[in-house]
Amino acid sequence: NIPTEMWEEATTTDSNATHQTECSSYRTYGKLGGREVMMHDSHAHPGWKGSSQITPEACAKQGDCYPDKVLVKGVDVLVETGVNSFTITSLFARDEFHVALEGPELSPTFVKAHGNGTYTVSYCVELPGFYKLYVRILQINGTDTLRKDIFQSPFSVRVRGKAEAELQTLPTESNQVALDFCTSARQATQGRWVRFDHAKRYNLVPSFELQQWGEVLEVTRDEYVWIPYSCRLRPMTLDDLRALYQNRSHCLCCDSYIRTLFSDTMSVLGIFNKTQHEQTRDGSLIHRNWDIHGMAMAWHDMAYFERCLQKHPNGLSVENILGGKPNPGHVAHHSATVGKTSGKFVFTVGHPWSGDHRVARRSNYMMQDAQRASFIELDSDIDIFDAFAFTFPRIYHEACDSSHVSCVISDRLTMLGFWEMLIFAQML
Repeated sequence: NIPTEMWEEATTTDSNATHQTECSSYRTYGKLGGREVMMHDSHAHPGWKGSSQITPEACAKQGDCYPDKVLVKGVDVLVETGVNSFTITSLFARDEFHVALEGPELSPTFVKAHGNGTYTVSYCVELPGFYKLYVRILQINGTDTLRKDIFQSPFSVRVRGKAEAELQTLPTESNQVALDFCTSARQATQGRWVRFDHAKRYNLVPSFELQQWGEVLEVTRDEYVWIPYSCRLRPMTLDDLRALYQNRSHCLCCDSYIRTLFSDTMSVLGIFNKTQHEQTRDGSLIHRNWDIHGMAMAWHDMAYFERCLQKHPNGLSVENILGGKPNPGHVAHHSATVGKTSGKFVFTVGHPWSGDHRVARRSNYMMQDAQRASFIELDSDIDIFDAFAFTFPRIYHEACDSSHVSCVISDRLTMLGFWEMLIFAQML
């Protein structure tokens, strides 16, 4: 098991949190307890010169460098449910890895960089079964993208369940208590991806909603459902989303992740026509402010965003951050302004970087710092959409346009794009 200093105990005492388990406390922030998705030392340890004189750029190009020089130790192929860990050793202090445990659930993993070319990886898994453990290199020392599996990846792992009496603490069809619907993004984005057949087996989805969730999977073309720990999502069709988003005023800020997500969704829902979608997605308005059908997008323009908030939007007001730290005073002011209306304010923590570009445009460590700062420094009444934690387990395969999670393919929204808009819709 991972050392106790690597994670925190849950602090929640919510008696309605039926799905609260060891892993829910391990993965989440705020009142639900938990710890980071990634941790790192800002610089290499003093005196550590590295294991090689090769540069990150040369390592990315040479066939006998990475993944050959990345070593994994301590992977157990037979583990118990709960927290497990192993180590990675590489040549550089700020390498980035994407580690994913894929099977009955998609377990998020946590990478701690020690500043000396060693990394501790830990994961928490609740559902027994057969899994594949992928260990992938994303970026070399934070400067050069590689996107390669190490030689042994994926590892085949068998997760064994604990004593039958402990497994019975999961809700069954006979004792199942349906959680309340999610009313905040803080609640909705703290959860896990569970394969639908296992969600049914362990009664993680109410039996009276199985047909509706099956219809959602027809839209996403994917076998996993997102299961929050302390609330439940309302299953929605595209018609449901259209009814919630149209004929409302929305204020959006500030970057391409938010712009592509809402532009693509409005196109699929038929709220934007083809020309409007092309202009806002890849055309003349991609780096400009725009206002179409009551949806105002501020392109890195806080003054424009604040003018939109003053118009009393009755839909969503979404502000996001990629790196750095949020300004608690400004965010609190924006939330309070929207609080005087019938609309909802949501602060969005940035999406992870998939490494699709050969140039390392941003760092997941940097975005993780912003994620942690948002939960620590913003008031608890500020609603936070944790896009980093929600998408990180799936970003390696599901990014569709650089690191964007939203695209329109054959007139359909990509899987992560649909799920994000479904979660936003819970607030309306």
